[in-house]
Amino acid sequence: MKTKHSAGWGRSTFLMMAVVCLLLWSTGVVMYLLPASEVMDMTPVQALLRHASGVVHGVTTWAFCILCGRGVWPHVRVMWHKHSGTRQWLLGLVNFMVLAAIALGGLVLLYGSPQMHDAVSPVHFWAGAVCPLLFFAHTWKRFLP
Repeated sequence: MKTKHSAGWGRSTFLMMAVVCLLLWSTGVVMYLLPASEVMDMTPVQALLRHASGVVHGVTTWAFCILCGRGVWPHVRVMWHKHSGTRQWLLGLVNFMVLAAIALGGLVLLYGSPQMHDAVSPVHFWAGAVCPLLFFAHTWKRFLP
């Protein structure tokens, strides 16, 4: 059986990161569709879903940080000086920058002033909403047999 070159990623770490990113994306979409400013007008089920999404989003962010240390940094270390696949390398760099911007935006949303929150929230959401497309564009070869 032929082993694929994983470029610093183990199969289980890659799968866990994909699951964590899917959870972050889906809970982010729920929080966007059910904004906190509308909680008083929501049904109890909607309010519960909004609250649960916020909790899961926060806990999953912690898991994302752990997996970045476990998977992303070894991958960056292995791939940083390899420019043989220039398109893939550039997509990886863009993916990394978008993820870093999302993370910084999340910190602003968590600790920033209400004015900062209002300014950063749409950017954080839309960057997170399109990030799976960047991730797939960067990693599509991994899904081939």
